[in-house]
Amino acid sequence: MFPDFSHLRVLVVGDLMVDRYLYGSVTRISPEAPVPVVRYLKQEDRPGGAANVALNLAALGVRAGVAGAVGEDEGAGVLGCLLRERSVDTSLLQRDADRVTTLKTRVISQSQQLLRVDRETTEDLRQDTADRLLECIGAHLTDNPCDLIILQDYNKGVLTAEVIRRVLEMAANHDILTAVDPKERHFWSYRGVGLFKPNLREIQQQCDFAVRPVLEDLDRAAAQLFQRLECRSVMITLSEHGIYAHDGTRSAIHPTHARRIADVSGAGDTVISVAACGLAAGMSLSDSARLANLAGAQVIALPGVVSVDLPALRAAWESHT
Repeated sequence: MFPDFSHLRVLVVGDLMVDRYLYGSVTRISPEAPVPVVRYLKQEDRPGGAANVALNLAALGVRAGVAGAVGEDEGAGVLGCLLRERSVDTSLLQRDADRVTTLKTRVISQSQQLLRVDRETTEDLRQDTADRLLECIGAHLTDNPCDLIILQDYNKGVLTAEVIRRVLEMAANHDILTAVDPKERHFWSYRGVGLFKPNLREIQQQCDFAVRPVLEDLDRAAAQLFQRLECRSVMITLSEHGIYAHDGTRSAIHPTHARRIADVSGAGDTVISVAACGLAAGMSLSDSARLANLAGAQVIALPGVVSVDLPALRAAWESHT
């Protein structure tokens, strides 16, 4: 049965960003340098990173909120407006004048990306900003019931070792399910997390043995994760090979349903959103992986960073079960 996500309350903690797309046409090469001249047509801004996770949650019907740090700049204003338009709670966002709101600008012509310019801060949060963030999260969890916390790490400095530890402690104290999409800097800091979801490249970087997208290698890698992190479940995204899932007892590789690949940007955000919500809604890990596979196939078939389409996801699930 397809789950009802509308009763879930989910908090996303991590690195928020804006994905900006500048669309134009190219008809000539610049006389100044051997580069195309793009005639500007339009601009489109979309929430990215942890903010895209929140957008996927909102698309599922979840009551979602975000916690993180942004600058005192245009990007922060754009991001706040985009999230509030989708009814995402932004009250836990911390402004820090010493930081830059991550803004990724892509120049697109004839459906091809010509250039990307990143404006960002990657240093760890200042201690006073981290303290404010943790204080606000703690107060929020005390006053507001929460079913799930997703930690979304993009190595931009919000999820420091201390922030990770404290958020996981607060979640444990409130009996809240946790899920993480990790990056290499703090890969081994998520001790006690409910769902640990790296991708294949990330797990290959962390293991001192070859990890191929086959069950034997992935089981060996998962055993190391269970031992070092004491996590409850492991999910590893395998790109065109699907999703590996291990609940501590059984493991399997769930093949992908992707038929068309237009853009893989943001697919990991969709997978962690859907998989974690599936678990929070009472689905088994294997069913959550299968549902996340369908959602991932849906978003990579479209250009740019897009959110899951709930009616289409429900129809795909019913046709595959």
